[in-house]
Amino acid sequence: MHSIDWQCDESDDRVVIRGPETQVTFLRLGDRWIHHVSFGRRDSSDAALDELVSSEESDPRQDDPARVVSPVYQDLHRHTFAGDEGRGVCLLLTGRLFHHHFSAAVTVSTDPDREDAVIIDFDVADRCRAEVSSLAATYLVRLGSSELRDADSQSIVWTGRQLGEGVLTLQSDAGAILALAEAGRQSTRAQALARLAPDSFTHRLRYRWRWATTADSGRSR
Repeated sequence: MHSIDWQCDESDDRVVIRGPETQVTFLRLGDRWIHHVSFGRRDSSDAALDELVSSEESDPRQDDPARVVSPVYQDLHRHTFAGDEGRGVCLLLTGRLFHHHFSAAVTVSTDPDREDAVIIDFDVADRCRAEVSSLAATYLVRLGSSELRDADSQSIVWTGRQLGEGVLTLQSDAGAILALAEAGRQSTRAQALARLAPDSFTHRLRYRWRWATTADSGRSR
C-alpha cells in the first residue's frame, strides 16, 4: 500500500505534522499545548490550510475539578511510530489539572484500509484519585449544519462544498460517546465523552478524526 509522505517540523513552541491534504498543529499557549487540525487541497506545496478543527481548553479558574472539558497537556514528545516508520507520526503528551494526571498517545497516519484516508487517533488516560463526573475532549468545528451529513453517539460525519470532495468524520472508540451542539451559524461544537469506570482511578478516552479525500461512508470498516 502506498504511504503518505509525512513531515514533522518541531520547535520549542510548535509541532506541525503535514501530509498532502492534512496538517495537525500543536502550539504552546502559556503552560499548555493546544492543537488545530486542517484538511483540504493546497494551492501550492507551501500554502497553508485553513484551520477546520480546534481544541477547546479547560479553564482551571472556572471549571469544576470533577468535570474535564478537555485534557490538559503541558509536555510533548515525539515517539517512534510502531511498525512502519513511514506510515505516520506519533506524539506522547502529558499534563496535570487539579487532581488529574493526563497522558495521551496521538497518532497521525494513513488509514490501513484506505490509502486516500487519514486518521488522527487520540488515546487518552486520566489518572485521578478524586471524584471524576465527566471526562471529555471538546472541539470547535468550523462547519455548520448544512455540512452535517450524519450524526449519532458513535460517529459524526461532515461533507459539503467547504470540504470539496472530502469527508470528515469524528469516531468514538473504547466506549466513548459523541455529542454535538451548534456554536454559531457556521460552527459546531463536537465532544467525545469517556464512559467512566466506577471505582477506578484511571479512566480512558479514545476517539479519532478521519479525513477521506473521496466520498465514502466516513465510517471505519
